[in-house]
Amino acid sequence: MDLVRQVFFCFIVIFFLPMGADALQANSNQSGLAEDSSKIKTEYINFDFGTTQKLKSVDNANQTVQGIQAADVDQQAILVSDEIVVPVEGITPFLAVGSRLIQELAEKESDDIQLQIRSSTDYQQWSEWMTVHRDEHLTIHQDTVVGRLQYLPKNTRSIQFRVVIDDAGSSSLLRSMRLSFTSPGATSAETLQALEETASQQPRHNKSEIEDYPMPDYATRSDWDCPDGQDPSGSVSRTDVTHQIVHHTAGTNSSSDWPAVVRSIWDYHVNTNGWSDIGYNWLIDPIGVIYQGRGWINGDDEVQGAHFCGTNSNTMGVALLGNFEETSPSLEALGNLEELLAWKSDEKNIDPSAREYHSSSGLNLHTISGHRDGCSTLCPGENLYVRLPEVRENVDAKVGEAADTEGELVLESNYPNPFSESTTINFSLEKAGNVQITIWDIAGRKVNEVTDQFYEADSHSESWNASGYASGVYFCRLEFEDQAIIQKMVLLK
Repeated sequence: MDLVRQVFFCFIVIFFLPMGADALQANSNQSGLAEDSSKIKTEYINFDFGTTQKLKSVDNANQTVQGIQAADVDQQAILVSDEIVVPVEGITPFLAVGSRLIQELAEKESDDIQLQIRSSTDYQQWSEWMTVHRDEHLTIHQDTVVGRLQYLPKNTRSIQFRVVIDDAGSSSLLRSMRLSFTSPGATSAETLQALEETASQQPRHNKSEIEDYPMPDYATRSDWDCPDGQDPSGSVSRTDVTHQIVHHTAGTNSSSDWPAVVRSIWDYHVNTNGWSDIGYNWLIDPIGVIYQGRGWINGDDEVQGAHFCGTNSNTMGVALLGNFEETSPSLEALGNLEELLAWKSDEKNIDPSAREYHSSSGLNLHTISGHRDGCSTLCPGENLYVRLPEVRENVDAKVGEAADTEGELVLESNYPNPFSESTTINFSLEKAGNVQITIWDIAGRKVNEVTDQFYEADSHSESWNASGYASGVYFCRLEFEDQAIIQKMVLLK
């Protein structure tokens, strides 16, 4: 069974390869990769700093019903919690701990208020204190500090936190904090093996038959067992991608279960931060598996994410799993990052080596940029950021190679696209011959034949009236002699 599918490959198979009945059945089956995965389990513990409840000690701090504030502004203030029993049972394959600290009177976003945690597996021996750094993807208000997920062993039984207020942050009033404890559930061995195999597959690309650069294989939301399935439960909006933004997740650099890491990020974005869906459009793990992130609209992948400091319009966010301030990205992850960026660059006619104005941020950005290019952040980490010039160069070469066709047939972008009722398909021929134009839906079914006749060498146009069709993604397939070109069209009503 082809367990990790992607739409573009389905069309290549349908259009160009001989296929027997068994193969057709295999490709029509729904993915069952994550059937054995345990469900995500998350519990929360809230702390009100207006009370000493759950606090073991408070040093150099004044406490009122509103919260806690440093008493002597020239010295540190330190709060230490009681031992906190992990409220989740049956943790697998790891425990992800998130934090959300609420403060008032904060004059600016500051790292002078530090959250640290330590953990114990036996209620006696403690780990070293670990600093919980600000998650710059999630912290968008100066009065709220969202910490990066901390990945702890699955046998963690208790944790303890302390908050350190340096003198520069002494004016802040700490109001409350919420901790989340997530068991994302283990991914089955069969799923992990299937995903790993897809990461090493070469892009399915036949330049003699198709001009566009291929969409790489990826794990669908169903494949990584997103609790919302393929469609987000919250509302999302469409965007028109002009810039591709590269991130790192700044989390763990090692895992035996990367789909579980993706699930923990989804849960943190949605259930702790209150977003409609995971913030990234795509994620890539160190072995090169590409994961579908934010849910699509009627099969259209260009949905607006939440990853670029509130200026997300016209962007596609791609996050590599790991912290690349601490280590370097793997060659497998970089390679499939380039494949993903090349596909979108070719599809949207984006020049990978150019700088273009990004209206939402008001900045002149590389069309392939790092998060730090538009925001005050270290993301995507220095060891990934320094590779971006090479990534742009490689993507540019891939797109240029895919565009090197015989030139006898040109299919221009249909207009309008997206469209609500009808769209015009423009094409040109360098020599006369028979042209067939057909329309296919996202399930691989031919739904309309626009034309099948002889045309002179010249520019031509045909219209497709889609008034009787449902909203969604469709594909226009143009055939001329031994050439065929496929183009995506979006019908929105």
